[in-house]
Amino acid sequence: MEKVKEIVGSILKDHTIDTVYFVGCGGSLAGFFPAKYFLSCEATKLKVGYINSNEFVHATPREIGPNAVVILASQRGNTPETVKACQVAREKGAATVGLTFQIPSPLSESAEYVILYEFGDGSVVENQKSSYGFKLAVELLNEIEGYAEYDKLLDGLQKMDGIVKKACKEIVPYAIKYAWEFKDDSVIYTMGSGASWGSAHQESICIFMEMQWINSSVIHSGEYFHGPFEITDKNTAFLMMKSTGRTRPLDDRALTFMKKFNDRCMILDGLDYGMGELGDVSEYLDPFFHTNVVRVFNNLLADVRNHPLSVRRYMWKFDY
Repeated sequence: MEKVKEIVGSILKDHTIDTVYFVGCGGSLAGFFPAKYFLSCEATKLKVGYINSNEFVHATPREIGPNAVVILASQRGNTPETVKACQVAREKGAATVGLTFQIPSPLSESAEYVILYEFGDGSVVENQKSSYGFKLAVELLNEIEGYAEYDKLLDGLQKMDGIVKKACKEIVPYAIKYAWEFKDDSVIYTMGSGASWGSAHQESICIFMEMQWINSSVIHSGEYFHGPFEITDKNTAFLMMKSTGRTRPLDDRALTFMKKFNDRCMILDGLDYGMGELGDVSEYLDPFFHTNVVRVFNNLLADVRNHPLSVRRYMWKFDY
């Protein structure tokens, strides 16, 4: 957290910040959703944006300027659209923070401030990419507007690593069941609400579509009854990332209806694995539970389908 405090302190010395934008592509953008959701819920003055890197380049929001901080992420630090977005933001006078797993890299050389995050097996939850984006959001809000639950929220984030590691062991039998259940499905829908909508989005586009070549779409639990529920039948495969907070009734409503016609929904509920001990801030920390614990299922699914998560058909193989 000291690195985050140092960066935010330096930014606020040079800028009067009233706008925060999260910029990335694919999983790097989805990983920012917890931070975006947090600021959307808690900020009363700060404006918040969440946008694909290439859209940022081609349709740069007018509010990007000296009063904005643009936070970007790229795993290898070489995503062309994200590097270009960083350059555009700097040209506009915005403060820029780049999150990457690789230094040096084009992003680390383009951004004004750089954070090297942890990734993969053995990484500590609070030191992962999504967590750093979240900590930057929390620190900016606390310094600019004040945030009463600051200490409680950061304490909860520190506890996440223990909760996740314990859950990853306990969930194995359940994950095995659904890996075998879903191994032959050609379509799997993900669902979520609140802060975890981003986790459901990431699972859909990064795991099912990119890494497993399974058709997928993310459905917001609140939108389920406004079109998507028509595809529900006894054969439809769903993965629900259930909220522990205020939007839990949306998830419950969808599940109550779904269970009348379908019994093929894998449910990841943090309340079954210790998230309740975090109190009312747990809803903001749900995504860090979901994205880490679902990896147990993802690895098992890849194994039973004999389709490694590292296999690609087009990515990094063609010009695009």
